[in-house]
Amino acid sequence: LVFRSFFDAAKAGAPAPIDVYDAAAWMSISCLSEQSVAMGGAPVAIPDFTNGKWMERAPWQP
Repeated sequence: LVFRSFFDAAKAGAPAPIDVYDAAAWMSISCLSEQSVAMGGAPVAIPDFTNGKWMERAPWQP
């Protein structure tokens, strides 16, 4: 679904449905999961790749 939305946005010249910061957070999940398993299932925080700017970001409009 995200790929379809991305390609549709690219064709239309519209903004992508996710930005680089969302992509980085999503891609970090597998590494953080591996780290959590290695620590016996302990919680691992997801880094804030935006340095707090996510709180001021406008919501995505399809």
